Amino acid sequence: MRRRPQLTKLLGDLLASRESVAATFSLADRWRRKRNSSQDVIEGQTTLFGEILDWMFAPLLLLWPLSIAITFVVARNIADQPFDTALQDRLKVLASQLRYVNERPVIRLRSGARDLLRGADNEPVLYQFVDSDGKVILGDSAIPRPPLYDFAEKNVPKLRQAIIGGEEMRVAYMTIDPSELDVPTRGLPVLVQVAEGQQGRIELANEIIRGVILPQFIVLPLALVLVWYGLNRGLRPLRAMQRQLALRRADDLSPINPRAAPEEISPLVDSFNELLVRLNQNLTVQKRFLADAAHQMKTPLAGLRSQAELIGSASSAEETQRGLDQLIRSADRA
Repeated sequence: MRRRPQLTKLLGDLLASRESVAATFSLADRWRRKRNSSQDVIEGQTTLFGEILDWMFAPLLLLWPLSIAITFVVARNIADQPFDTALQDRLKVLASQLRYVNERPVIRLRSGARDLLRGADNEPVLYQFVDSDGKVILGDSAIPRPPLYDFAEKNVPKLRQAIIGGEEMRVAYMTIDPSELDVPTRGLPVLVQVAEGQQGRIELANEIIRGVILPQFIVLPLALVLVWYGLNRGLRPLRAMQRQLALRRADDLSPINPRAAPEEISPLVDSFNELLVRLNQNLTVQKRFLADAAHQMKTPLAGLRSQAELIGSASSAEETQRGLDQLIRSADRA
């Protein structure tokens, strides 16, 4: 009888998994290649274990580069904050060096202010004072003017990016209104700008990124292994049910205990039990039919035997011929 393979195949197809542990990003793909190399897998057939791995690992591996990009942006913002604060402080110190003599702007940089014009690792800091006519009063003329859509506000530092000498630099700038100084005076506003390179910012951002990304190279493979192990443990009840079905006798059509199966496959177990009930009913009908047929065959066969015995004991050819004719008619009725 072939009922035993039929009983185990329904759940066996869902449970068939020959997974191999691999702490790499291609864990699910390696598992599938190994599984597809098995002779038990039908061409085009998928496995529950492989599908779950795909739907868990694929988004995880896609989100990992995105998390690196987000980490880079966040790291740059974090690195910019202290440097921007220091750059704005330099701008305010330089602005405080501005004086008005006879309503004309005059800048005298003290030694302390000059010390501020050095960035990290003695990187030079560019500065510029520009009068209302656009003429550079003091400083480096290479610093471009603020664009119209990002004009300087009075006594309020602002920040922007600018290309100076072929290098992208960070610029802090504001306009000094002489009427709002500690000692108000008459005169025209002056634009003050300070620019510095971004090498220090980049180095700090890289340090932050390395501190965040490097642990992910350890955590992510470990997470993949833990997910694989968790799925493998989660499918143990299904494998136990598969073993129970494989050990059943061929004539055992009793229902499967639904409590022994996970809740997620309870509908499958219920449908499988209904199939077993229908199969058991069909086999019962077949057995009853065979029993009835066997009983019905006993009487004509017994009659045929009796007539054959009479023919054997016939004393004449006529009796033998009549017995043979009667045997043929009885055989036709049977």
